[in-house]
Amino acid sequence: MFDTGWVEYVKPPPPWEAGRQGILNALEAQMPEHIFKTPVPIVARIEWADDGEEHLETVALGWTGQHAYIRLPDPRCRFTAVWLDAADVTRR
Repeated sequence: MFDTGWVEYVKPPPPWEAGRQGILNALEAQMPEHIFKTPVPIVARIEWADDGEEHLETVALGWTGQHAYIRLPDPRCRFTAVWLDAADVTRR
């Protein structure tokens, strides 16, 4: 008996993507209305796709009034900075 169905091949991620995960509370990229000359120390609430909620001490690089652009030097994130809602950011 023959199987007439098809098999879907899922390509594994490249080695440089190993350990990366999404940030569930990250926002789409946007132009900041204000860019800080000196980064502002903050505590950011990051909601990782696999690791869950985490509070990280970092700095804000800019803001739009409702959103903050924060530095995120974490190997789990593909980018070095992300946008978060202002409610997820607290000044230190």
